[in-house]
Amino acid sequence: MSKTTESATSPIWVKALLALCLTAGMLAAGYLSYSVWDKIRMLDRAHQDHTEWVFFQLEIEYLKLDRAVDQARSGKAEDLKDLRKRFDIFYSRVEIAGQFEQHVSVASDIQKLREALEGQFALIDAKDATLSAGLDRIAQVLKSVESLPRSIALQSIAIAAEISETERNRIVKLTEILALVALIIALALLGAIARLMRQTASLNRASAEAQVHHLQLSTTLRASLDAVVVIDSEGVVKDFNGSAEDIFRITKEKAVGQSYIDLLIPPNLRSKQHKLLENFQSDNNAFAADAKRREYEMIDQNGRVFPVEFSVSLARSGEGPIFVTYIRDITEKRRKEIEITQARDDALAAYREKSRFFAMMSHEMRTPLNGVLSALQLLGDGRLDPEQQRYHDAAVTSGEILLSHINDVLAIERSETGTNDEQRKPCDIGMLTSGIIGTMEPLATTSGTKLHLNQEELEGGVITTDPRAIQQILVNLLSNAIKFSPSGNVTLRSFVEEAQDGAEYPALHLEVIDDGPGIPENEIARIFEDFVSLDSRYERQTGGTGLGLGIVQRLVKGLDGEIDCVSVVGTGTRFIVKIPAIPASETDLAASPLPVPQPASAFRLNLLVADDNRINRDLLEAMLHRMGHDVMLAAGGIEAVQFATEHKFDAILMDISMPDMNGIQATQMIRSGQGPNSDTHVVAATAHALPKERAEFKAAGMTGFIQKPLDMKVLAAALMDLHPVVKTASFQPSKAAQIEAAQRAVLNEAQVRELLDVLGREKLSERLAKLYQRVDVDIPALVDAKTIEDMQVRSHALAGMCGMFGADRLYDVLHNIETACKNHDEIRARTLIDGVTSVWSATRTALRQRVLQ
Repeated sequence: MSKTTESATSPIWVKALLALCLTAGMLAAGYLSYSVWDKIRMLDRAHQDHTEWVFFQLEIEYLKLDRAVDQARSGKAEDLKDLRKRFDIFYSRVEIAGQFEQHVSVASDIQKLREALEGQFALIDAKDATLSAGLDRIAQVLKSVESLPRSIALQSIAIAAEISETERNRIVKLTEILALVALIIALALLGAIARLMRQTASLNRASAEAQVHHLQLSTTLRASLDAVVVIDSEGVVKDFNGSAEDIFRITKEKAVGQSYIDLLIPPNLRSKQHKLLENFQSDNNAFAADAKRREYEMIDQNGRVFPVEFSVSLARSGEGPIFVTYIRDITEKRRKEIEITQARDDALAAYREKSRFFAMMSHEMRTPLNGVLSALQLLGDGRLDPEQQRYHDAAVTSGEILLSHINDVLAIERSETGTNDEQRKPCDIGMLTSGIIGTMEPLATTSGTKLHLNQEELEGGVITTDPRAIQQILVNLLSNAIKFSPSGNVTLRSFVEEAQDGAEYPALHLEVIDDGPGIPENEIARIFEDFVSLDSRYERQTGGTGLGLGIVQRLVKGLDGEIDCVSVVGTGTRFIVKIPAIPASETDLAASPLPVPQPASAFRLNLLVADDNRINRDLLEAMLHRMGHDVMLAAGGIEAVQFATEHKFDAILMDISMPDMNGIQATQMIRSGQGPNSDTHVVAATAHALPKERAEFKAAGMTGFIQKPLDMKVLAAALMDLHPVVKTASFQPSKAAQIEAAQRAVLNEAQVRELLDVLGREKLSERLAKLYQRVDVDIPALVDAKTIEDMQVRSHALAGMCGMFGADRLYDVLHNIETACKNHDEIRARTLIDGVTSVWSATRTALRQRVLQ
């Protein structure tokens, strides 16, 4: 009986003993844990007291005070003020350090510092003059205690380290005991856990499936900050997260159990949603599930209909399919889109207004400038004495500079609006680059720079592009390279690279390489900015406007190309221009027949001039009379139409901006009428400069355009262009008029003016002198050439040089000689060569009169 009782009660006794041991162990572990925590907290508190930092800061403040004493020797009031501040800070550090518990030796050193500083109170608080006089005394006192701050810091560190080491040893011992107790408790717990695991195994299996479903739904709800609405296959809301409550202004309790169609969909869209839901219920066609985000309209409890962006995911559960819908309110997004659209429209309107302003200012500035320059041209007829001629030349030069400034600013506007007046045509890059090198040689010679031309990889050099733009780009880059590489080397390299990365055309590479001092990397991007003058060696103020390389960059972009600069300071700089190399054949270059120069004033033309500005009318009349033409003047568009109805004219010069009837309207009336001038050439003579306006002139029936301010050369060239189709002229002018017109037709005035702007009159004169010497030798050699190959080589070299100086007539003759040689037409080439000498003589005379005077 006793055995049975013992056996029955023994497990209870064992359980009680185990519980008691476990409780005792946990109490011991708790006590030890608290002790370890307390010791660690004490260490942490010791670190938080920053005692060592305070003592170490003494040395830093001592050094700052010592430096302040040295700076105060300058006698400046601010330095003396800084000395007093540093003294006060150092003394306050000493006072703070004295408040901490320290070792005896540390306390002694702090007391010495305090006494040394207190002895200087009177001097520190004295006036600036007294303080300045006592700086040596302060310096001596500081010198005497120089070692104390460091000694205090080192001692405090040593003491703190010793205390920390002791505390760490105690913590280690407590931790070892705690680990032993924890091990015992862990073993006891393992036994208890083993028993509990058997009891919980069945419970875990039962709850596993429920947990999986719960995790699926909770993960879905937490996945996004957007509104999340869970809907079953009947369209009933099953879950509604917090974001959904905020968006739809309804609580989860009210939303759950309702139909999503009645709750969230506007009335006008509910029938469509019912049909979609019925389709899903009938054939399980998940109409929107697993699709990308789509936009829709929904409604909140306040009746506000708003745009949303939503996506739907389909999930399967034991109760059937459910739809998890993510909804985002995009009202703000739509508002911003509207604002952006409005801002874009406003910007476009402002841009159009700016373009209109530029066009208006172009006209308003060019019209009076036309009067000034035209009057000056009429004055410069050789009847001025030397002093008057000097003043006249200064006025003309200033007017041309002003015109170039206006053109530069308008060039920026044209490039930004995409209305550059490009003239793309077949161009021989080899000839062009050779000519540019020849043109730049005199400038290079003056600075001791050697020019090199690398065309080794240039194949298929005939492309369709704008040669004027390329010329301006290369002249600018070469001028900079020569200017900033004195006694150095400058290389112009050109080659064509095969089309890459799906490009439609190959790429023409034009590289200007110098061995100058280079450009700092941080300045490279700035050299292409507009209206910025840098101290950088590569920034040039083009025409005095400060546009620099910005215009070059725009010219490159206008050719659908890109420009880059690679530079190493002390080594040199490489400008790389890449433009599409649109192929053109040699026959394209020779497609235009050789123009036979025929001065416009070889005929007396009957002209009508329409301009509302009396000064402009009078000046145009004087110019045209001097050229030998008959002129009738009209003060406006209505009068011009009347005269055109009554009289037959060889050509009509029509201003655009006139108050009663503008030039476009007048031209349209003349063209549409039955008068004698319905087919007469109408030339727009206006200050309007934008290419899109020129297109309007052409659409109105105008056949030509000359831009104010006018000069006699431009006017004569325009009339010469009309000559081949003017059949009614029959009167011969004076011989002097023929000579004058021939000189005007020889040169490209715009190009000569551009060279004057870029190089200046003096440098251009030097280059022309070199040109004269070379051409005087090369033309006789061309005339005496025996073989067609020799003629081709010599004409090619001469054409490149002459074309760069604006000698258009000579360039055309030489270019056609080269083309005839390439086509093996020796008879034509010889015929053209016979006239080269006379054309060169006229060119030389025209250049000398235009540039050297």
